[in-house]
Amino acid sequence: MLYTLYQLFGWLFFIVIFPFACVFLGLSGKHRQGLRQRFGHVEDVQLDEDKPVRIWLHAASVGEIQVAKALIPEIKKQLPEASIVVSTGNRHGMAVAPQLLPDDVPCFFAPLDLVGIVNRTLETIRPTIYVCLETELWPNIIRQAQQHGAKLFLLNGRLSENSFAGYRKIKGFMSDLLSCFTKISVIQGGDAKRFRGLGADPSSIRILGNAKYDQSTAQADPNLAERYRQMLNIHRRQPVLVTGSTHTGEEAMLIEVFRALQQRLPDLVWIVAPRHLRRLTEVEKLFEEQEIASMRLRQVQEQGRGTDVVLIDTMGELAGLYSIATYVFCGGSLVDRGGHNVLEAAAWGTPVFYGPHMADFSDAKALLEAEHAGFCVKNPKELARLLLYFIEKPEEYAVAGRGALKVASRQQGSAKKQIALIKEDLHSVTHSSCAPSTT
Repeated sequence: MLYTLYQLFGWLFFIVIFPFACVFLGLSGKHRQGLRQRFGHVEDVQLDEDKPVRIWLHAASVGEIQVAKALIPEIKKQLPEASIVVSTGNRHGMAVAPQLLPDDVPCFFAPLDLVGIVNRTLETIRPTIYVCLETELWPNIIRQAQQHGAKLFLLNGRLSENSFAGYRKIKGFMSDLLSCFTKISVIQGGDAKRFRGLGADPSSIRILGNAKYDQSTAQADPNLAERYRQMLNIHRRQPVLVTGSTHTGEEAMLIEVFRALQQRLPDLVWIVAPRHLRRLTEVEKLFEEQEIASMRLRQVQEQGRGTDVVLIDTMGELAGLYSIATYVFCGGSLVDRGGHNVLEAAAWGTPVFYGPHMADFSDAKALLEAEHAGFCVKNPKELARLLLYFIEKPEEYAVAGRGALKVASRQQGSAKKQIALIKEDLHSVTHSSCAPSTT
C-alpha cells in the first residue's frame, strides 16, 4: 500500500511541479546539466560491452564518491570480469567524480525515482549488480533493479538515530525495501542494530567498517616518524603539536593555545599546516605581528630548524607529519568549514581534538568519540584546558591513543571486505548455475 502511494504521489508531484520547473530552467539557465540523464536518457554513457558483469554504484554526493573511489580498485582486483558505472545525485558529486574516479569508470546523473524513467535507465545500463552506497534508498530504483534481475547490495551503510526515528514510522515499508538487498555492509555496531530495528534480515548484515577511511588507515610506516624527526631536529621525547588543515581565523585562535602549552612544555614544537598554501604569507604576517618566529618546511630542510614554529609549505606532507605528533588539532572545525579527516592522525595512535564544525566528517568524529579518542572543543580556551589536563594525566591520554588506533584499525581492509561480499555471492551463483541437475 505504502509503495503504491509512493508511486502515485511521486507522479502527481512531478506533474504539478514540471511546468514550473520548465519555466525556472528556461529563465535561470541553472540545473540544466544532466537533465536528459535525470529523465533516463543515458545513451551517452560509455559502457564496456565485453565484460559479462556490470556493476552500478550509486553515490549520492561527494562523500559517497569518495567511498566509490576506495571500492573501485578492489572491484577491479577481485572482479576483473566486471565493468563499473557510477551514478550521483547532484552537481557536486558530478564535479568531483572526474578528479577521484578512474578514467574508464563513467559517471552519470541518477534518474528521477519514477518507474518509467527508472526503467529507461535500467534498460540501457543493464546492471548485474546494483550497489547503494551509505543509505541513499530510492524505492523505485531498488525495486525495479531487482525486477530487472540485478542483485542488490548496500555497502558502507550507516543510519543515524534521527534517520532511524523517521524510518521507524514506516517500518513495514522499510522492512520490505531492505529485504531487496542480498547483503548489507554497515560501518559500526550501532548501524547494524538500527538496520535490524527496521526489519533487515540479521543474517544479511555485516559490520565491515568505513571504506572512505580505508586509505587513511594504511599500516603506518615506522621509519617515517624517524625521518621527520631527523628532518625537523626533534628528539623522541620532545612534545609536538600538529594543527592540520587550518583555515582563515584558526591560526589566530591557536596562538593562544600554543602559548598556554609553552608555559608547561617550554620545548614544544608547533607544526602548522594551512589547508591552502596560498595563505602562507598571511599566516607568516600574523605570526610576525604576534612576535612568533616561524620557518617554512623547505627552509628547515635547507638550513635546519631554528624556531619553535614550522609552517608546512609543501603538499602531501600532513599525513606523514602526524607520525611525530604528540597532540593533534584538526582544522576547519573552529571555523565553519566542515572539518577534515580525523582518522589520518588516529592511524598513528594519536587522539584528535577538533572544534564544533565537523559536518563533513561527522561519521569519523562519531567513531572516535565512541572510543573516547576524539575530543570536541567549543573554543581555543577549552582546547588549551583539555590539552593541559592530558599533559598532567598521561595514563588517560595513552588510553585515548589506544582507542584512536583501535578505530583506525577497524577501517583497514574495509573496501576489500565489502567487495568480497559481492564476489562471494557471484561465486555461489556461478557454482549453483553450473551444478548438474538432479532431475
